[in-house]
Amino acid sequence: MKYSQTVPANISEQEKMYRTLISNDPVLSYFLATGSIPPNARFVKEAVYTDTAFLAFISPYFKEVYVQAICNSFTLKDMNLMSDVAASPILLNAGHRMQAFDEILVYLEEKKTKLAAMHYKLVMYEPLEFTDLLAYTDASVISNMNYLPVEFLEFRSSYAALAVKVIKALVNRDLQTSLTMVCNLCELTVDMPTLQDVHALCTLIHDADNEQKGMECDRERLARFISDLGRRHRYDDLWPF
Repeated sequence: MKYSQTVPANISEQEKMYRTLISNDPVLSYFLATGSIPPNARFVKEAVYTDTAFLAFISPYFKEVYVQAICNSFTLKDMNLMSDVAASPILLNAGHRMQAFDEILVYLEEKKTKLAAMHYKLVMYEPLEFTDLLAYTDASVISNMNYLPVEFLEFRSSYAALAVKVIKALVNRDLQTSLTMVCNLCELTVDMPTLQDVHALCTLIHDADNEQKGMECDRERLARFISDLGRRHRYDDLWPF
């Protein structure tokens, strides 16, 4: 339901008061009109914003723009919008809050389903550009997920658990992409068992990366030694005595 600044005819005095409050809050008015918040701007601190009757009035309007703003933050990788929305009060009553979170969860589950499809391709050795996986744990995804309310902890944990499976399937084929993904995943706020799994995997991949770098250094030293040895032999050929 779209909020209109135009005051309908024959409304109650209470609704007139609520509309006046919204009009006097430029940030809230802007958010209801555009679905965005000016950088570092905040709603006016009004005691009535926690009032049951006010929330019943504003919830149908607020829910629509709130859900769209959250989804846009992920789609556009807009961490600033997400942080500004998260810093503002969620002006929803219990029923509309549940509806909003359910709609956001549907959007996030679609993203998770795409990651599951990537995992299937990995384990089935289907053609796949490994670096495409980076988009599922990049800084914007992790940051935006962390800004979501505590009600999304279960989703974050399940998403991280799936990402762990993806990384395990990838690590022997692309160590560097796996390392980048797991390091980013360590920043995601999840439940303790999932966090322990992520950190354990991160340690294993770091150790493998260090071992690989050590082997590369050994190969480089051996190559330099052989090259130097070859040059010495060429010089010896010039001096037969």
